[in-house]
Amino acid sequence: MTTHRIPLQDYDRHDLVWALDPPSGHLSTGSGRCHGFVRVSSAKKPVAALFADAGRLWLQYGDRHWDCEEVSVRHSTAPDGTREFTVTGPRGTELCLGYPAPRPEPFDPAYDWIDTLADDFLLWVAERLAAPDRREALREHYTAGFTAA
Repeated sequence: MTTHRIPLQDYDRHDLVWALDPPSGHLSTGSGRCHGFVRVSSAKKPVAALFADAGRLWLQYGDRHWDCEEVSVRHSTAPDGTREFTVTGPRGTELCLGYPAPRPEPFDPAYDWIDTLADDFLLWVAERLAAPDRREALREHYTAGFTAA
């Protein structure tokens, strides 16, 4: 992975572009063609990103990053609604995050799968990385870059 900052589109606010410094996981205001998406949470939580750099597709959580060809990701939901996102690599489990399910406020009877993906970045990531052909298509798209909305 290179040491330059990578422009990424904000997952929640599509009009914002951030520049990610992969070694540190820090963000600054960015511009230009985007090479993936970043989820910016509260100051207490690390950023999570899915992006292309140097011809590879990368997953980043905080200052940790993985080549998506070398790991598998899994997302599961327990009966009580809690969720778990796991990154598994050659040495076993490298990241395991448990978190509560997003809750739409106020209750929305039209809340569906698209809303669920919009609310849960890690679920969206797991869906995108589920199959080799999806990963390849995403790698090509992100490598070429795209304009933020």
